[in-house]
Amino acid sequence: MASHHNIEEKLGIVFFIAVGVFVLELAGGLLSNSLALISDSFHVMLDFVAIGISLFAFRIAKRPHSPQLTFGFHRAEILAAFVNGISLVVISIVIFYEVYNRFFNPPQINSQILIIFAAVGLCANVVMARLLHKDSKSNLNAKGSYIHVMGDLVSTIGVITGGVAMYFVPNPTIDLLISVSIGGMIIRSGVILCRECLHIFMEGTPKEIKVDEISDTLGRLEEVAEVHDLHVWSLTSNLYAMSVHVKIKEEFANKNSALLNKIKKTMSEKFGIGHCTIQIEDEHDLINPHK
Repeated sequence: MASHHNIEEKLGIVFFIAVGVFVLELAGGLLSNSLALISDSFHVMLDFVAIGISLFAFRIAKRPHSPQLTFGFHRAEILAAFVNGISLVVISIVIFYEVYNRFFNPPQINSQILIIFAAVGLCANVVMARLLHKDSKSNLNAKGSYIHVMGDLVSTIGVITGGVAMYFVPNPTIDLLISVSIGGMIIRSGVILCRECLHIFMEGTPKEIKVDEISDTLGRLEEVAEVHDLHVWSLTSNLYAMSVHVKIKEEFANKNSALLNKIKKTMSEKFGIGHCTIQIEDEHDLINPHK
């Protein structure tokens, strides 16, 4: 699994590539008068803005914990990812609005310029996607940026396809249809990303973890009589926390410290849960480890 430092370095590289692609595609869109290419350029603009937010979030997350923020700034990463998702939704609305305006007064489009600029943008998107692909499976900000880049890649392919079609059949409606497709793809990705972030904000159980499996694992420990009040949530991507009440068997009542260590080790090794709050109880009352 890649460290946050490695992910941060890759996002930095992708950030500068995205800035270059934005300038390139915007110039190409203005020269060719293609809404599809202009839309794609602004999608790229949101890419580097979103990546910039992600990089800022990584820096914030490194700040030490405080009495006011006992978990530190880990949630800044999820907040940045949520902003990424919202940005996707916003840009799609802008695209739909511009399609509506152009539908009644379609401009002439230079398909040759469109194809050349879009092809260069496609190559850059392939490079960015390869940089982020692996980390997108384990980190929400990398995933958010990867969704942006893949959206660009697919939409750029659509722009090139439309440019080729308009080269043989000069019909600006093709450009508008491609723009609508790009907008639909973007808004879907944005909604999915926002939903994942909201799940974390609501302290939902991580999709990689099954609560029943944790309960069964704890229940099979020889010292444990009962498991209840089990909660599992994410602090940020790939950083899980758990709280649980465990009733200990009477014959193990004096070995609760060993049980605590055993549970923490099991949760870390089997489920990747690094922060555990465990309340040990006996059949009558809470066990006092100092007795």
